[in-house]
Amino acid sequence: MRTTPLLACALVIAVTPLFADELQLTGGKVIYGRLEADTGRSLKFREVGKKSSKSFPKSKVSRLVLTYSLPDFVYTDPNWSREMVEARTKQTFEPDWGNVEVYRSKHYVVFTNSSAGERYLTTMEDIYDRFRKIFPFDEPVDASLMPVFLFKTPDQYYAFYAHIARISLAAAKMSKGHAWRDYYATYYDSPKDPTHYHEGAHQLVANRLGIRGGGSWFQEGLAVYFEGTIFPGEDPSRGMKSLVRQRRHTPFPTMFSLRSLLHSSEGDLARQRYQQAGAMIKFFAEGEYHDRFAGFLDAARQGETWETAFQNLFSASVSEVEEEFIKFYET
Repeated sequence: MRTTPLLACALVIAVTPLFADELQLTGGKVIYGRLEADTGRSLKFREVGKKSSKSFPKSKVSRLVLTYSLPDFVYTDPNWSREMVEARTKQTFEPDWGNVEVYRSKHYVVFTNSSAGERYLTTMEDIYDRFRKIFPFDEPVDASLMPVFLFKTPDQYYAFYAHIARISLAAAKMSKGHAWRDYYATYYDSPKDPTHYHEGAHQLVANRLGIRGGGSWFQEGLAVYFEGTIFPGEDPSRGMKSLVRQRRHTPFPTMFSLRSLLHSSEGDLARQRYQQAGAMIKFFAEGEYHDRFAGFLDAARQGETWETAFQNLFSASVSEVEEEFIKFYET
């Protein structure tokens, strides 16, 4: 994503939450809830239903799977009943922002106070079809239509984003669109803007591929790579040959450790890391290990560490895989 927040909210229900962070301890116990902080040596984690968090030493943690929560209302109708529409409209749009229209297609429901709802439905379905060709998945049975919030003005979008993500208005203004939880939100502009394809990919990674972990590099890399398959000017491989020849790319272990590509660096370095993340995904999808790309995605879905995944899938260490990545872009 271009500015998607790394947030997660626990879904308090009586059974195992479908959308909550998952903490697996070395003794085999699994805890569902929300990761609140990573101190370096321990993880501050609040379990579903608990009022306070607890710190777990990393030596006692075998796996952490980060995810996103569903909104705090019940999905009773996959096609969005009138009651669901009213509840989500009230949650998302301020009363003085004008009348909100709702448009449905095969896979999406667009809420908008602009006049471009039908055009954006066409774009979202185009994203869906293109994404599924590159990242095949089985069509889910009775899956809910995925919501898209299209605001008439940038200021309305910024206000919504700042409120729901609990960030400053200034931070929200750095964004043109974001995908989080089940939705994609943006403001009225060209329906063919690359932002829609980037953020639409984020929405589908979570809600159709079922992958909500893998790290920032992985999540952003998938979106950057997908965007580049449609817009040649956004191809992440552009300029990578020069970076790897000069060894100015970010080493794989560093990329894996970055909680957020956006907030871990600034300016040119942040842009370079986004580009590299997409180039890494392109390497895995089209390079030496392309025939194991489905397994690569499944490893992220299962929450494996990349060190373990590389050994299992490629019989290679992280450094050995990185050397193959370098060769892919040097030649």
